[in-house]
Amino acid sequence: MATATANAEKNLANARELFDGFLKSTFNKKGEGWLSKRLDEVCSLINGRAYKKEELLNLGKYPVLRVGNLFTNEHWYHSDLELDYDKYCDNGDLLYAWSASFGPRIWAGKKVIYHYHIWKVLPDPAIIDKQFLFHLLAWDVDEIKQAHGTGATMMHISKGSMEGRIVPIPPLKNQHQIVEQFEKLKRETQRLEVIYQQKLVALEQLKKSILHQAFTGKLN
Repeated sequence: MATATANAEKNLANARELFDGFLKSTFNKKGEGWLSKRLDEVCSLINGRAYKKEELLNLGKYPVLRVGNLFTNEHWYHSDLELDYDKYCDNGDLLYAWSASFGPRIWAGKKVIYHYHIWKVLPDPAIIDKQFLFHLLAWDVDEIKQAHGTGATMMHISKGSMEGRIVPIPPLKNQHQIVEQFEKLKRETQRLEVIYQQKLVALEQLKKSILHQAFTGKLN
């Protein structure tokens, strides 16, 4: 059983690495017609709003999206403040958490106010596809980590530093093709993850059942 569990865990890890590996090879290899551009040539980064403690409410008109809410924190603060339109994000907006646990996210939720430690990323549609930019920023996270040194965690990156990053940009037509490839591989990777995760759950349940039978004297 230990061998079966180890194999399932290995297969699960391999499934996750499959997509990451394809992402890295695409941007590291590049291709014909690709250009190197500063990030601020292809998109704009909009600062979120810094909040005073007394402005954060337990209940209010608008949820306040903080970095933790993008990851594991399910506790939300709210606000009744009416702000400029660019301080809100809506379903489908591209965001970037730049402090502590950082990286890009596509917001999937209702209208919220995004906090200071998050940028809203506005791509120039004449130059870059939003989904392609999301994958590009996801790839660039590892590049940033390497620049900070192996094993660096809980980092932050300044807006000016981020805007000045040199990134590889293919023609728009190629971007759409790459996104289609990414999405197909992502779906297949997620399908494999579900299969291997189910196997791990089944093996754990079998292990508990055998132990229970052993302790109750029912194991033949």
